[in-house]
Amino acid sequence: MQRDEIVYRLREKPFEPIQLWLSDGRVVTIRHPDQAVVTNRKIIVGLAHIRRGTKLITPADGNTVAKDWMMVDLLHVVSIEPVDGKPTARKRRTR
Repeated sequence: MQRDEIVYRLREKPFEPIQLWLSDGRVVTIRHPDQAVVTNRKIIVGLAHIRRGTKLITPADGNTVAKDWMMVDLLHVVSIEPVDGKPTARKRRTR
């Protein structure tokens, strides 16, 4: 996945919670933009917890301190979708 697409989704106003679908089949839910940091090659996400067999999800409140975190290479992000399941059309920028 391209870094700019993820950054765009995290900066949208108002922010809509998103899900990152990873190449290994896992899904990471980001409920607040402050709970994710994007670098040139990776995304670091603060999580409520990491336990085998549970959903990878950020804390419910953006002010809540994450208990765990994970770092994912952007090459492993297959797609981004809104949490509510509605497809979103990216707004075109006017030049």
